[in-house]
Amino acid sequence: MSDSTSLPTKPEELVERAIQDNRLAHGLLIYGQNLEQVEAFARALAAKLLGLELDDELEKKLSNHPDVFALRPAKKSRVIAVDDMRELIRNVQHTPQAGDRKVAFIHEVDRMNNATANAFLKTLEEPPLNTTLLLLTTKQHSLLATIRSRCQLFRIPTSLNSFNDERARDWVEKYKTWLKDLAQGGPGGKSSIPHFIVGLYGLIEQFSGIIETITKERWKEQSKSLPEDMADDERIAAESRISISIRQDFLNMIEVATESFARDALGNVDNTPAKLINSIHALEDAQGLLRLNMKVETMLESYLLNTLRAWTTK
Repeated sequence: MSDSTSLPTKPEELVERAIQDNRLAHGLLIYGQNLEQVEAFARALAAKLLGLELDDELEKKLSNHPDVFALRPAKKSRVIAVDDMRELIRNVQHTPQAGDRKVAFIHEVDRMNNATANAFLKTLEEPPLNTTLLLLTTKQHSLLATIRSRCQLFRIPTSLNSFNDERARDWVEKYKTWLKDLAQGGPGGKSSIPHFIVGLYGLIEQFSGIIETITKERWKEQSKSLPEDMADDERIAAESRISISIRQDFLNMIEVATESFARDALGNVDNTPAKLINSIHALEDAQGLLRLNMKVETMLESYLLNTLRAWTTK
């Protein structure tokens, strides 16, 4: 007779089962496409571990909690410095002050360089008693295999309509129109290339403006819950984190729109399969530039120019 109890599949259920069975690892790698959702999940988990109530004040309570520590990329280089990592390691060695457990958040853990990762590795292998290390990222494959292999992995699926901004949706519709006109060759074939280039740079300018505007709006709202004595570097990093999350959501929308266009266009245009493959490769290559600290506008320009080249070359 089969067990009628269904196996947990959602990350929340998996965590709950692991806690109940006393099998929750000391190091948890929490990842997904949407940074805000990854961080929200991590905050809820920290609240459960520390016995805090889930409410609108949770982020502030965690920021002020004596047994909660956080490490983020800092300064313009946006890397996790080895000295900052060593300070975190020293802090988590202390005895808990408010309860019997400590929690450390390492935001955008993929921003560790090799020196930082090596400094952290020993603590990950032998963490202090009653300490949970939460590693958060949208780029889990950028981590060293030695880091990933020592963590319990939790993938946070992206919620539908997680980025439902009307300005972004309007931009995507313009982008799809640009793709459609490009695929059809425009009214003058290759003579229309200047028209496509003008449209291309218009899309880039609008893209940057939308990200900047939404970032300012969200930062104005979220900064209200931050502690007043928060260091300037931490504030810069927090605002940057908002921008990165918006950027990633926007890029996900572009990817979905491109795939949708590809499906609709397949078979309707000569040489479509080869052109689509080239275009999709261009998108993948362009997103890879972000790992090199390339500006998102430069990345988008690279993708759109390569797409233009793919569709206008016989």
